[in-house]
Amino acid sequence: MPELLRGPHHCVGIATSVAERVFHFLKTRADAQGGALSAADLGVARAQFLASLPKAANYFEGVDRQYTEASAATAPESLSRETILATLVFACCHKAARTAFPQAERIGANWLDQLCGGIARYIRQNVCADANDRLTKVYFELAGRLGAKLLVADLLGDEATQRVLRECFAPLIAKDALDRAAEPLCDAVNSYIAGKRGIAKADPSKVTEAEMKKFLAFLPPQLTLAFGAQAAA
Repeated sequence: MPELLRGPHHCVGIATSVAERVFHFLKTRADAQGGALSAADLGVARAQFLASLPKAANYFEGVDRQYTEASAATAPESLSRETILATLVFACCHKAARTAFPQAERIGANWLDQLCGGIARYIRQNVCADANDRLTKVYFELAGRLGAKLLVADLLGDEATQRVLRECFAPLIAKDALDRAAEPLCDAVNSYIAGKRGIAKADPSKVTEAEMKKFLAFLPPQLTLAFGAQAAA
């Protein structure tokens, strides 16, 4: 059985379940009594309430952090609004990264997370500024349906998620990506890694442009496999 993920989806699932019960009760009473609030009005209110959940991301993330601290949990915050893109970048391209970058094996999982964090920041700054918001909206919609059962695979297999990710990765898998994207992506990733690891000049944890080109060459088939595998699941 897959390990459950830490994240606000647990809270969202509970909130959605309670909301469904409350609105069902109110609708039943309105139908029975012919009150001033019609069933149609309640249907609209219900839809508006559920659609508003992504706007409460800060609240749900705060509750999640409180419970995590109280239980001394150590699971990473992988599905917050600030980390969701990096998590999905990792899910899509960690195999290509392990092949292209020797640091992934030499330094370990923490470095690989930092690599994907750097790629995610590059995407937000240069390709899709609202990626976090759009992915968070999809995440909350899925959380409302799946609750605590939600996994990264559910997100990756969702059509709306894939539309956002295809837009995010488009410049990195274009025919001229090796010529146009390798150098700026390399610089962005190294800047991010340096900040996370507290390093300055040359360092073994930084990537080279040649390694980045190798990564970009492996990326298109890896994305095809990542999206295709979820669609077939």
